[in-house]
Amino acid sequence: MLETKTRIATFKEFWKVYVMAHQDQKNRLFHFFATLTSIVLGIAFLVWQKITLLILMPVAAYSLAWFGHLFHEKNKPLTWTYPIYSLIADYKMFLLICLGKMEREVVKVQATTSV
Repeated sequence: MLETKTRIATFKEFWKVYVMAHQDQKNRLFHFFATLTSIVLGIAFLVWQKITLLILMPVAAYSLAWFGHLFHEKNKPLTWTYPIYSLIADYKMFLLICLGKMEREVVKVQATTSV
């Protein structure tokens, strides 16, 4: 993973670090299903108004995503340091995966980032 010594100030800066921390396709797959699960649980909460569904959203999502980091990418989830940027980036990556553009984004960031 790309380590940063200074605090990241903008989402644009964070995105490069985020993408470098998600180079492994299996990790991205776990994140995809984590985000999808949070969306499904969120919709289910709106439909059935069960608080347990709302509570399960972050539990289900984070456990899947962190599994991908710990066992596939072998790095520390950025959520621990940048929770808001990380959440936004998770949904951006989800959208890029849905559009078939995430692999291209990884290649682009790898080409412009010195490790």
